[in-house]
Amino acid sequence: MPRRIFARRPLYLMVKPPADIAARIHALPRSDRRRGAHLLHMTLAAFGDLAEAPAGFLELVIRGLDEFGAGAFPVRFDRIECRKATTLRSSAPLAAAWEFQRQLAEYFEQHGFRDFNLPPELHVTIDYRGDGLGAEAIEPVAWTADEMLLIESVTGQTRHVVHGRWPLPGGEPGYCRAA
Repeated sequence: MPRRIFARRPLYLMVKPPADIAARIHALPRSDRRRGAHLLHMTLAAFGDLAEAPAGFLELVIRGLDEFGAGAFPVRFDRIECRKATTLRSSAPLAAAWEFQRQLAEYFEQHGFRDFNLPPELHVTIDYRGDGLGAEAIEPVAWTADEMLLIESVTGQTRHVVHGRWPLPGGEPGYCRAA
């Protein structure tokens, strides 16, 4: 069987739930209690492996995000699903988050930056191992994403290194604009 190669220092743009919501998610029976609640997140974009990135790559991403303007948006998950991992998902489209991602992608592409990927379905991973229990409805978990973070996830160390924070201020929930 071929060996899977994982990025050693993957770089992500993500939103994290507020501490009280993260604690609630972490307390779900299917959550991996070995990982801290502070690591829970929803990935908006992936930028590759910093261990293999060319010099100046991180600074380029940060400069790009410094100029991106966006507003806060609502997030709501109401089910747990087991695929390759155990995740929180939404039974309704996360339209505002998708719009945020669309505008983020459009902004980067307009500025000639194409070294990123968008996750196919927004979710919060609560256990990186599948638990085989299938899908189940849960009491909805919701928050307003009012800050995006550029995070280096140090593989094998269960650690996030924050490389930048950007507030997602005002406006109507879900409204985004490229700066």
